[in-house]
Amino acid sequence: MSPMASSSKRALLLLLAVLLHGCCGLPAATVHGGRAAAAGSPVMEERFRRWKAEYNRSYATAAEERRRFRVYARNVAYIEATNAEAAAAGLTYELGETAFTDLTNQEFAAMYTAPPPLHADEDDEDAPAVITTRAGQVDAGRRLPAYANVSDGAPASVDWRDSGAVTPVKNQGRCGSCWAFSTVAVVESIYQIRTGKLVSLSEQELVDCDTLDEGCDGGISYRALRWIADNGGITTEDDYPYTAATGDCDRAKLSHNAVSIAGLRRVASRSEAALANAVAAQPVAVSIEAGGANFQHYRKGVYNGPCGTKLNHGVTVVGYGQEPGGGDRYWIVKNSWGEGWGDGGYIRMRKDVAGKPEGLCGIAIRPSYPLM
Repeated sequence: MSPMASSSKRALLLLLAVLLHGCCGLPAATVHGGRAAAAGSPVMEERFRRWKAEYNRSYATAAEERRRFRVYARNVAYIEATNAEAAAAGLTYELGETAFTDLTNQEFAAMYTAPPPLHADEDDEDAPAVITTRAGQVDAGRRLPAYANVSDGAPASVDWRDSGAVTPVKNQGRCGSCWAFSTVAVVESIYQIRTGKLVSLSEQELVDCDTLDEGCDGGISYRALRWIADNGGITTEDDYPYTAATGDCDRAKLSHNAVSIAGLRRVASRSEAALANAVAAQPVAVSIEAGGANFQHYRKGVYNGPCGTKLNHGVTVVGYGQEPGGGDRYWIVKNSWGEGWGDGGYIRMRKDVAGKPEGLCGIAIRPSYPLM
């Protein structure tokens, strides 16, 4: 077969996989060395059985299991066809099976992303940095270095995991509380940087008690940081455990403050250089657009899209770096979908994208971090 014919065949397989991925009820096929394994084949059934065992998945009825098997098979077909054409499509990452391979993309986005609350200040994304405490505005006390870009003196790479400043990846479950996880993550990190003690703090206290945000219906990290500052702090995860549901605020625990912050700072919007300056000093909470099929199935590599800037997910930037040999620059992003997604719960996202001051997926639009 000529190279042109082979390329055309691969493109046709990719198109077929995309069509299968977006529909409900059609049989799927998985490409194995040029042969297709149908959704009902023993090969695919065994693969599904292993996947269920790995992710401890079971279903209430036989009908539901059959439905999830069909979804799984379509997703596997999409994953393998996309990977086969990754180089031709300019993708710098790989897809793979995750904890979400039995969900349609529509189900996944509805369960694991959330829009900002209705009363969010959508028109103030470009506002100057804001610092608040219970006593009102204060001076930051510690200014970030005024690097124009990393070549002017900021570290060429940073990974706060290496210094023990990042807690293990957590799992928000089927609750739109990503904003609480990114908020708590940056408070945990700055506390460790200041004291040397890494303490897991309570996302549930924010979900239940933060009146500036909307619990499982969404929120914004800079508002949650403001709430923590006004409350005088936040308690531990052990004291106020996570339930993956919005509940009544346990007001008796509002004074159980294990960690307090002096306020917050919002990083200059739409500037990856400003974001890098902030991350060089401490992890930073950001919002991104997530939820697309490739994001759902991301496994490893430097993610370079597709995605837009309709911010619907809060995550934490815990560092940045560059591929060997002067390759792609990337952000190291901690997610809250458990270790069964992505690269152990993390994603590396393309950094310094030409012509995109907002950054890939809008990562530089709404960054913020706490002051301590």
